[in-house]
Amino acid sequence: MSRDPVMTDSYTHDGNQHQRASREDFETLPRRVMEVLERIPGFEGNAEIIDYMTQVLGLYERGDYYEAHKYLIASLERLPAFEPYLLYYIRVCERVLAIPLTREEKQYEAKVKQYLRHSKWLRKFTKAPLLKIRCKWCGRYTDYIDPDTPTFGFDLLANSCRVCGRMYPVPSWVWDSLDGRAYSYYRMSFKEDAFYEEFERDYNPMPQCQRRLTKK
Repeated sequence: MSRDPVMTDSYTHDGNQHQRASREDFETLPRRVMEVLERIPGFEGNAEIIDYMTQVLGLYERGDYYEAHKYLIASLERLPAFEPYLLYYIRVCERVLAIPLTREEKQYEAKVKQYLRHSKWLRKFTKAPLLKIRCKWCGRYTDYIDPDTPTFGFDLLANSCRVCGRMYPVPSWVWDSLDGRAYSYYRMSFKEDAFYEEFERDYNPMPQCQRRLTKK
């Protein structure tokens, strides 16, 4: 992903300028993430593209990186204007898929597939496997934590990977979007420098968030 366009600590919505990491930013973020895609020329009325994006949103948030990646690439091929908005999701998928599964992880996947093959009636009498998902940072299976689970600024482990320790390990269509990452950057939501370094490689934030300024 290129460093263009320049990212700023404000954004425009409904003709008005707002500050990032504000309450208004948080409350309107899910709607704005979808609106930006819907405004791309060629999206509206394109039944195939709408179906692809509906599919990929669910697949990505379930951690089905392989299938999500296929739909992301297919969507980009059919509508190249998606590129600035889909490249980060593609990067996450490719990062996770490049990490081989351990023997234990393969066994876990086999148990999940076996459980899902049961009828709904039989599932009532069968213990479901512990809900896990592959961390979008390290690719290892970790306990599922809702991406919106708060840390309140002090309980950082409340939403961290149980393996690598990085915060917010579950893939999220909203928080992994351009505007979602910008919110996290200016709110300084992460404890790890890696998030800020990656964001600054992708964009040219002006000004940089206070965390980065105090690091220098």
